[in-house]
Amino acid sequence: MGGYAMQEKRGMLDKLWGAMEPTSQEPTRQAPMMEMSTGAFVVGEKIQIHGELTGEGDIHLMGVFHGTIDLVGTVVIGESAQVEADIAATNIRVGGHVKGNLVASGRVDLLPTGSVTGNVKTGSIAAAEGASLHGEIEINRRQIQGQMERDRIGPA
Repeated sequence: MGGYAMQEKRGMLDKLWGAMEPTSQEPTRQAPMMEMSTGAFVVGEKIQIHGELTGEGDIHLMGVFHGTIDLVGTVVIGESAQVEADIAATNIRVGGHVKGNLVASGRVDLLPTGSVTGNVKTGSIAAAEGASLHGEIEINRRQIQGQMERDRIGPA
């Protein structure tokens, strides 16, 4: 009889606790986070690259990069990254430090830990609280897309 009484009490407690749980979740605002696309090329924190990076695809830089980047895809600058480069890409997300000019046909996102020293030309920009930008911003979707196409095609 003692075992049955315990099970009955547990059942009552479960019902009581279930009734006390909130029935709906309040939406919470989340700060922008560093997201890696599943097919992104990742440059680790302890890696240094000097040179030119061109092509199609996504890259997530967490280490040191010096040079130029020209990609059809997304460039993510991780929180620990130190980048000295001019970057042209479809989208650019900055969570680390960049010294150089950014050109994005899509969007530039400056995350709370991101800093840019250089000019930004893009179709859209967002800067989170805590981000810093020392330079000029030019926002013009049509002009940027046309300019990037001309740059990739090269001179006639």
